[in-house]
Amino acid sequence: MFTGLVECTAKIVSARRSGDMVEMEIGDVPFAGELKRGDSVSVSGACLTVVVPGRNSFTVEMMPETFDNTLFSKTGPGYRVNLERAMAATGRFEGHIVTGHVDLVSMVVALKSHGKSRELDFTLPVDAAGLVARKGSVTVQGVSLTVIERGDSFFRVGLIPETLKFTTLGELKIGDPVNLEYDILSKYLKDLLESRTLQVDDRLTMDRLAEMGWS
Repeated sequence: MFTGLVECTAKIVSARRSGDMVEMEIGDVPFAGELKRGDSVSVSGACLTVVVPGRNSFTVEMMPETFDNTLFSKTGPGYRVNLERAMAATGRFEGHIVTGHVDLVSMVVALKSHGKSRELDFTLPVDAAGLVARKGSVTVQGVSLTVIERGDSFFRVGLIPETLKFTTLGELKIGDPVNLEYDILSKYLKDLLESRTLQVDDRLTMDRLAEMGWS
């Protein structure tokens, strides 16, 4: 599990297919020397497993499904990413629950500066509008953010100077792709409600009342 609080930024050194997997090396990593094989790292919002730790870099593996359905298929060497190591059970929880399972690749559609802060609008599929709530949480490029506005086909977040300076979100331009993860609570609630709608007949009938103990 992650919190959406970025530890540092780094860069993609290489990405190549190796058999039925994709290997990607991440370089310029301040904590690379602390990583072990098998550790989980959020790389711009995608939970990936370290297979080759190094002194200044590490290599991860991903299935083609992950590669093709995240922004990594649209990037290359030199692209900067946000990094966060998985939170230890004894860690301080400060962001929101982030699984590192990217739901889709969104895109920047509007950008507006307000002095030292900035507002960004991202695309949102119409059928997913219910998963993003005003004042709720969303993860963009691995960064935990608060939604300040939501329309039928977009949502808006505000970025403070700290976020602009220490994550890659300050580099975004209109048209740039981003990894997006909805709040896990909203996904479970949506699944629960849809399952209930499909499986339970909630019509109030005499038989239903009798089942509930009314006679």
